[in-house]
Amino acid sequence: MTNENPNAPVVKATHPELYTKHTFHMQRAKSFTYNYCIIDEVILELWNEMTIAQIAEVMNEYSERIAYRVQVLKTLGMIKGKNTGKTKLLLQERQLRVQLRKVQKQLDKIAV
Repeated sequence: MTNENPNAPVVKATHPELYTKHTFHMQRAKSFTYNYCIIDEVILELWNEMTIAQIAEVMNEYSERIAYRVQVLKTLGMIKGKNTGKTKLLLQERQLRVQLRKVQKQLDKIAV
């Protein structure tokens, strides 16, 4: 029988350097440090199902704080970005604008 806890923090286990506290020189700072471990675990669990605003509302946190941790987790490769329909359409629009400029240049050359 193993003593592994299935609810053990995944991010804290894989990247403990994110949660180290450099407060040894400030005795009263420990009570004012913020622990992101819980936020990171909730984001990992709910990222595919909820938006940043929804996670912030559920956790009663600022959406900016959740967005910051999402960026940290993306950088570490723990979560992937969401490709929403809007981002796909914006990319397609950008590609079409470039193509339109090229066609316009060709038309200008013919007209001369």
